[in-house]
Amino acid sequence: MKHAVLPNPRGAAPVGRTAELAPPELAAVTYLRMEMTGDSAAVAEDFALLLGPQDGSEAHAAFARLAAALAARPRAFPHHAPGCRCYGGDESAFVQLLSAAAEGDEEAATGFALHLFSGRPPLGLLGAAALAGLAFSHMAGVLAAPRVIH
Repeated sequence: MKHAVLPNPRGAAPVGRTAELAPPELAAVTYLRMEMTGDSAAVAEDFALLLGPQDGSEAHAAFARLAAALAARPRAFPHHAPGCRCYGGDESAFVQLLSAAAEGDEEAATGFALHLFSGRPPLGLLGAAALAGLAFSHMAGVLAAPRVIH
């Protein structure tokens, strides 16, 4: 297992296994880890492949904005390494933020944003979270759709 290595792992403690996540949630955790470890180009490429060039670019921009906001917050964002089979508390809060925002549950989304950003979420964060959350739901649907192969 590849866990986050931080002097104070608050927020990184494992709270679940990635196998328990629904496809959109698993995609959010996977792509967040990639984005946070410098693999933004691969993330953007996958978004464009699954959502089309225009929608993929817009969705990736929203997602990258969220990742950048997490990286810039005062307390380091403790994510697990790509490929790790568990996920931490802050990763879970991020996934729940995206899900709540995509579903239009502003109260829940705000609660998760307040947790992640110590009571001071960046302006426009919920809109970016809603767009990214909807993108992951759509991407999961595209991948789950049956394909005719001739």
